[in-house]
Amino acid sequence: MDSNPEKRRERTGGKRGTVLYNMLFPVWFLYLIPQVWLVIVPANFLIDSLVLLAALHVLKIPGKMEIYRRSILKIWGIGFLSDLLAAGLLFLLGWILTILDAPFTPFGGLACVLISLPFIGLAGWLIFRLNRRFSFRGTELAGDRIRRICLVLALATAPYLMMIPTFW
Repeated sequence: MDSNPEKRRERTGGKRGTVLYNMLFPVWFLYLIPQVWLVIVPANFLIDSLVLLAALHVLKIPGKMEIYRRSILKIWGIGFLSDLLAAGLLFLLGWILTILDAPFTPFGGLACVLISLPFIGLAGWLIFRLNRRFSFRGTELAGDRIRRICLVLALATAPYLMMIPTFW
């Protein structure tokens, strides 16, 4: 992307328009095309389900389906809200950078990647902490097992798609 305002004016016929480089999936995409929710919501649920069941299987935890039944809706909701919060904050930061005429795209260079990664980390951290606190209440799991499952959920379901710019 070209950060030179003069070249940008030339491309836009002399008009100084606001170029929003940072409209990242899912916040902006879901706003523009609301029907995408019909795909994103079930896909997110499926991914959370597969990751949870895989973690329970690998950790050899008995009563997988009972744990799944009691926790999956909480896990899915926490994951979805964590992703949306982190994406919203990244969107807000990008909007501020756009107002300041600072071009921003995650693949624009190391500085831009360094700006995006903390938001992905924030979502992963929220997924870990909130799942650890709320998702496994009412199950027979305790301590280290809950921590391991939550760590797997956080690492596997963090919103890495926030690195993909919408101009793709």
